[in-house]
Amino acid sequence: MQATRPKAAVFIDFENIAIAAQDAHGFFSLDAVMAEAERWGTCGVRRAYADWTRFRAYGETVSDHSLDLTQLFLPGGSRQRKNAVDIQLVVDALETALTRPEIEVFVIVGGDSDYSAVARRLRGHGRTVVGIGLKHATSPVLIRACNHFVAYGSLIGEGGATLSHDGMDAARALLLEALRRRSPRTEPGPVLAAALKHTMLSIDATFDELALGFPQFKDFLDSQADLVETRQTDQQLWVSPRQAADSAGAMDPATAYRIALRAAELRIVDPATRREVLQDLHRLLEDFPGEFSLGECVQELVSRYDAEGIGRDRNQVRDIVKLTRFADLFDPIPDAFQLDPLTLGDEVSEATFIDRCESVYLAACLEARLVMDPAVIAGLLFGSPEASDRVDQLLAVAADQLDFNGITVPESGWDWPPELVSQPELAAICREVDATALQEEPNLDRVLALADQGHAVRPKSFDQARHYFLQAAKMTLELLRSGAPGASQMDLETYVASYCFAAAGAHYLGFEYTRATEYYLAFFTLLKENRPVWDKMFGLVPPMLSYYFSTVLRALREPVAASPGFTHPANMAIQLHTHSNPEARQRWLELVADLRRVNPLMPRLVADRLVQLDEERGEQGAAQALQAMMQAA
Repeated sequence: MQATRPKAAVFIDFENIAIAAQDAHGFFSLDAVMAEAERWGTCGVRRAYADWTRFRAYGETVSDHSLDLTQLFLPGGSRQRKNAVDIQLVVDALETALTRPEIEVFVIVGGDSDYSAVARRLRGHGRTVVGIGLKHATSPVLIRACNHFVAYGSLIGEGGATLSHDGMDAARALLLEALRRRSPRTEPGPVLAAALKHTMLSIDATFDELALGFPQFKDFLDSQADLVETRQTDQQLWVSPRQAADSAGAMDPATAYRIALRAAELRIVDPATRREVLQDLHRLLEDFPGEFSLGECVQELVSRYDAEGIGRDRNQVRDIVKLTRFADLFDPIPDAFQLDPLTLGDEVSEATFIDRCESVYLAACLEARLVMDPAVIAGLLFGSPEASDRVDQLLAVAADQLDFNGITVPESGWDWPPELVSQPELAAICREVDATALQEEPNLDRVLALADQGHAVRPKSFDQARHYFLQAAKMTLELLRSGAPGASQMDLETYVASYCFAAAGAHYLGFEYTRATEYYLAFFTLLKENRPVWDKMFGLVPPMLSYYFSTVLRALREPVAASPGFTHPANMAIQLHTHSNPEARQRWLELVADLRRVNPLMPRLVADRLVQLDEERGEQGAAQALQAMMQAA
């Protein structure tokens, strides 16, 4: 039985984070922020500060997360309101620390340097402080004051969605610098691992071994055997630098596997925990066939663990449960994992269930064309090279899972698979990628750099961003066709989706709404639950759907009641269905039909929200918009 999760409090400078996120990404995902906050502990205190008259579009979302809202509506302009937010948040955080000694973790969401003082004071009282903010908009003073800092972009799949060789090099350099600071003597001795990590975080509070694909700091250290050696003494882990360590060495197989898993949005979980959760999940699905969707399975398991006093992280449970999306387990195959109840196939025993789920990790490495070293993979996935027989057993299962998902991995001669070119909008994008001329020789490191450049410039220029994403997609295509190890279809899908996102934005801003809808539809075509691009891009789906719907009003030169980036697509659907211009309603229904054609899940997501708005909130027009959508689809 695991220890009870720590209790946490989250304080959100909503004006700071929402405006910065909207400027940088076009939308703000409170869901992503709260999921990260809950990763650090059970959030019993949830407070958000803003002039809420300016953020009415977020009313439903903040209600869903049970946030206590502090209204700060003051005369005197934005500066006075900003100061009021800062002061109130600081006072509340300190009061909570003094009156609630059981709260161990304080999550501060915002980037203002004014919060650095309270962060240091909280740490002085023995509390763990986690900062969440946009890295470019967060004061370095605040970052250094926190025990941990999480970049908002990494939560929505921007920039940090894929572990790059450069990212690992930065972590290795940080490790060496921390060792140097802890042991400045001529012959450095061993250092406690906990103290070493503390030093690393004091140098760079953004370091997070989980983001690099390691469930624990020890796993990160074990992967750096060329730099350090570890030993366990009296239940304490000690770290010593190896002589003549070379931080610029070539990528080892374990790192290559981790990069492939990270690209597939698969996080490595402690093997004992993974097996226990999979066993519990199989039992749940077997006892209650056709009753739980995938999301409901997560909720049910977490509720049971909490009731039993087992401190199991919700995000970790979600990472394990989502393996089922990629495996041949259900009959019938659900149209939507998060909406449809799941029923196991007749011959899916517990052993078969676990085999097919765990083989998903190997399938991702096979898709990336990596040479499989069973001993290394066994150490990575099962904690010991001695489990290589288990890896050999799963390799055949993994190949079957690739076939089940329609993925072929030829050594050379790769071409666009039928599922990517069967829809005309996406087929046109594939032709664009094919026709693109590369400006340099293709290699994997350069692909990652191009994608990073695309993410970096996108807040300022969709047009520049689409150029970088298009180059990254073409370079990946050429690497696939040449059979280069590490290149995979899942990466190509991600870069094509990023290109479609940027191109749609560029045409939308250029008043070319018909062209924009073509790129929106191509983007939605790629968003399939059984592919990694779903996890990387799902946070963009609500704003993309809202902008897609709003093209109707823009093309007709009708006013849009609120910015699509701040409006849920279900509310946009109500606005269009009840619009006074009958042509707007007709064109919207045509967009719904096209959406249903390329990806039936997309209109279902909107319809599901309309049901909630009708049944739970009595939203006027929700039931009528829902009926119209169902008829159009």
